Amino acid sequence: SHEDGWRICVFSHAPIMGSGLRVLQNVHVINGCAWMNHCSPSRSTFINTVKESPQIKLWCSGHFHLSHDFQDSLSKVNQCTFVQVGVVGGKSTRDHTRQTRIVQGNSEVMKIYTVNHHVRDEQGDADLRLDAIIDLERGETEMTYDSETYDRDNWFSAYCPEEEDGCYIECPAGAVAGEEGIGETVCWWHMADDKVLGVHDGQIVEYDAETLSPLGIVVNKKDMENKELLVVDESKVVVLVHRETDAIEVVHPNDDGSYWRKYQRNKRIRQEEKAREAAAKLWLERKGQSQQ
Repeated sequence: SHEDGWRICVFSHAPIMGSGLRVLQNVHVINGCAWMNHCSPSRSTFINTVKESPQIKLWCSGHFHLSHDFQDSLSKVNQCTFVQVGVVGGKSTRDHTRQTRIVQGNSEVMKIYTVNHHVRDEQGDADLRLDAIIDLERGETEMTYDSETYDRDNWFSAYCPEEEDGCYIECPAGAVAGEEGIGETVCWWHMADDKVLGVHDGQIVEYDAETLSPLGIVVNKKDMENKELLVVDESKVVVLVHRETDAIEVVHPNDDGSYWRKYQRNKRIRQEEKAREAAAKLWLERKGQSQQ
């Protein structure tokens, strides 16, 4: 427990929902693979565990193949600092940076460094940068580098609603977006069934009702072209109306009640299916050989 003096650091491949780290809307969110247990009802278990466990001080994750130079490559929820970890290989980086993290510290202080493998001095040594200092005693995190000097526009992250961000629609009734084009619209609202939907980057997005993290894309940019978005019947129905033909399309929820579309089937499930198919093929081959 925290009272016993434990300081816990967690390392996972993917980040957890609610961590606040940068996530790419048109890569990971659209395919339902941004967070640990993204497609499972238990996806909020991890962030709830963090909030209930003050001894968890640091959580490092990778998965996104993004650099450490974005403002939201570091975040903090309660007492826990979340850290995005980049990649070393030039072929696997998304934004041309090659970076690793170094965590150094003791029971009182931890320091988070970035090793910039793509930045070398005259002797050929990689650049070392201090990114954050975590005071474990006071529960404070000091960010020590200026992320504003980096160009982040090429890697447009998913929008995460906040309670007081000024984009919330209290009682959507009728036209929500698209009367003059939907591309610049940013808003979010609750449906009658408590599902959270929003508009961002010209798309309709569903958000987790508990953490307000993006779950997936409901209607993509292409299908939103030249259409107006309405929420009608006391927030029970989402409707798209073509601005030229007045054709109407109702956005129905999925069988499980969610709205976001599964553009790509879960990777783990696909791998398990391939493993079963391979096992069946091997069994049949062995049976055929034994009968010869």
